[in-house]
Formats: sequence, C-alpha cells, structure tokens
Amino acid sequence: MKNMIDFIKDERGDFIQNGLWIIIVVLLVAGASLAFAGSLKTKFNGIKGSVDNVQVPQI
Repeated sequence: MKNMIDFIKDERGDFIQNGLWIIIVVLLVAGASLAFAGSLKTKFNGIKGSVDNVQVPQI
C-alpha cells in the first residue's frame, strides 16, 4: 500500500512540474511573439512612410 501511495505522489509531482514547464514555455513564446510583432510594426511603418513620400509624375 505504501508503494502505491508513493507512486501516486510521484505522478502528481511530475504532473505539476510539467505543467509549470509548459506555462513557462508558453509565456516565453508569447513574449517573443509580441516583441517580433512590435518590430514588424516598426518596419511596416517605415515602409509606409517611404511609399507615402514617393512623387508620382503627372501625365
């Protein structure tokens, strides 16, 4: 019986530990995605500014 209780405790601890690792990875991926999206927004705003300044000749 003691072995059965120890097995259940070990499984529960592994489950919690794996859950915490998953949460950490998800938060890191979300942070990296937000940083990447911010850099893309800056890049596209720069391109928009360049395109807006193009002079189109009158025909």
